Amino acid sequence: MHLNLEPRPDIWVGNEWGELKEVIIGRPEQMTYPTMIPLFKDRLNIFDEAERSIFMDNENKTFEQANKERYDKMCLEVENWVKLLESRGVKVYRPRLLNEDELNYQGYLQKGVGSIFTKDPLIVVGNLVIEGSNRVPNRRKDVFGYRHIMEERVLGSNAKWISMPTSMPDSSSKDGGKGPFLTGGDVFPLGNKNVLLGYNGVDSNLLGLKWLASILKSEGWKVHFVEYSPEVMHLDCCFSAPKEGVALVCKDAFPKGLPELIKNWDLVDVTIEEAKIDACNGLPLGHGVYAMSTEFEHVGDKVAQKGVEIVYTDMTETNHLTGGGMRCSHGPLVREG
Repeated sequence: MHLNLEPRPDIWVGNEWGELKEVIIGRPEQMTYPTMIPLFKDRLNIFDEAERSIFMDNENKTFEQANKERYDKMCLEVENWVKLLESRGVKVYRPRLLNEDELNYQGYLQKGVGSIFTKDPLIVVGNLVIEGSNRVPNRRKDVFGYRHIMEERVLGSNAKWISMPTSMPDSSSKDGGKGPFLTGGDVFPLGNKNVLLGYNGVDSNLLGLKWLASILKSEGWKVHFVEYSPEVMHLDCCFSAPKEGVALVCKDAFPKGLPELIKNWDLVDVTIEEAKIDACNGLPLGHGVYAMSTEFEHVGDKVAQKGVEIVYTDMTETNHLTGGGMRCSHGPLVREG
């Protein structure tokens, strides 16, 4: 038997600010409010206060069932986000919907998926394409929607496609069990083979981060850790790098100090309340261009004073309804520079 593997162009993401050339952007369909297991009840405080009761009141309902008007607006925002990227020459791939077998994989008690947030389960550092594992059980199914993209684009390229060990479950535990747990919102490649890994005990756990650090170090990457506040969900809720040397941060989310890697950068600070609704969760597009939601124009004005060009599209409903934003929605495959 002859295995014919069609060659594909290289995969590479060496930093946050290089020109974005190819990306996966998630989709809101099948988004479902989670089952209120102890883990999720314990982490509700990371959501904007106005949204917490909505999660409790709509357990296991799809977002469409819970509030069709808000759901439709979120869908429109995501599609406009895709159009903005495509208008700038970015190749955009999209996940597919999951079938019933996938939605019910291994008898998961939690309904639905979170496939709007490609960044959570998909981590790309250099030519490493890594499938992580979220603490919330239903989110571990997200990767099924992206697998066809991995097969068609990643196989045959220079990429090393890796999946982390299966998480050991414990639905009765407030921390979800031993894991390992790992999400891309806690992983930032920052150039010169430096990678920043964030930890706050909410999603990625130490076992997951140690697993990733071991792999990265074996590939020649220099790994840096930073601890941040459990008041926000992921590192990319309180830190962003619009261009090299410029950081958008929530200083209050780093009680033990900012990452050493960025201490000499130009900083724009936001409040913890703004961080919770994704003021830091914009996306660098390359050449000093940074995308943000229109809700944060007052923050964008400050970032622009650092020599960054800001482009806006409305992601307000997405930010508030889901707790995620532009960076959360993307899985980069190629950044140049």
